[in-house]
Amino acid sequence: MKLTKVVLLLGFALLGANLAYAQESDVKPIDEVIARVNAGVIMRSAFEAAQRDVLEELKRQGLKPEELEKKFNEWKPRILDELINTQLLAQRAKDLSINVDAQVNQQLLRMMKENNCEGEECLKQKMREAGYDIDEVKRVLGENFSKEAVLSQEVYGKVYRNLTEKEKREFYDKNKQGYSEPAEITLSNIFIALGKDPNQALLRAKEIVIQARSGAADFKALAQKYTESEAGKKNPSLGTFKIPELNPEVKAVVENAQAGTITDPVKLDTGYSIFRVDQRKEANLLAFEDERVQNHIARSLVEQRSGEQIEQYLTKLRNDAFIEIDARYQFENSKVKSAQIKRVPYSEDNGKKKKDKKEKEKKAEEATKATANNKP
Repeated sequence: MKLTKVVLLLGFALLGANLAYAQESDVKPIDEVIARVNAGVIMRSAFEAAQRDVLEELKRQGLKPEELEKKFNEWKPRILDELINTQLLAQRAKDLSINVDAQVNQQLLRMMKENNCEGEECLKQKMREAGYDIDEVKRVLGENFSKEAVLSQEVYGKVYRNLTEKEKREFYDKNKQGYSEPAEITLSNIFIALGKDPNQALLRAKEIVIQARSGAADFKALAQKYTESEAGKKNPSLGTFKIPELNPEVKAVVENAQAGTITDPVKLDTGYSIFRVDQRKEANLLAFEDERVQNHIARSLVEQRSGEQIEQYLTKLRNDAFIEIDARYQFENSKVKSAQIKRVPYSEDNGKKKKDKKEKEKKAEEATKATANNKP
């Protein structure tokens, strides 16, 4: 995957990025903490980076200015909520001793391969040129993989274990069409180019069809003799195709043809093709017991039923956590509520009072010890 697509890879576009991009100028603004999540923090730069991603995505939807502003304001609390949720899930992964280093390294290797890099230094340089920091990319990948691992273990797994055979069978019966393997067909071809005289080309093609259908000559031998395709002279076989995926012109003549059928010439862009149906495999409904069917049903049902379970799980994580959000970022529609901490500004007067109080407590303690030591 090219670096220009790394944003989509990391899942930033709509689900809260926490990768800070390089600024257009070399002057970097002073960053600050806008939320504390247990021992972790969320920086303003991460929030603003996520906002930029969401804004760009909304712009691509072609919204009018007033609609764009409305949608963007709706997204703001969701962005910070998602950043906090991701942080909580990453922390939970540590509690569960989940290690995703292997997945992160595997993803980096894929990125190296797709960007023609033999080592990490090359990838690091290309990322820097594209405006990304590789350490931040690693961190975000780690958080995303950790997030999925925790949800898989703590939510998806429980939903899956609670699925009943009756529920899975009902899903199969309602969605049988999705479990049908389409018919397949294996074709060979003789190609006659249009040339300067299309009518003459068609006459030649019809004559070859007559010869092929007579059985006087093998189709492969006729192809080697007449076809005007170099590849076809060596081997006229085109391979096996799923019938629904065929070119409409070809599909129309072979869709219902049986094995051994020789078609009439079919006009294509550059010439006429004569097709022979070498083999065909009819559409097949996969059985409920098929492993592929079972896996798909399970994934589909888990996906359908996990939304509410995930929200309940995240709510519990939030309720059990210490979360403090800067007042400027406490949005009305946010699902995450900040701890309300009263902060007393420091002053010399307050400092003096605290010092005097400590001295009085110290003298009282010394007096108590002295009294105890003077007792007979």
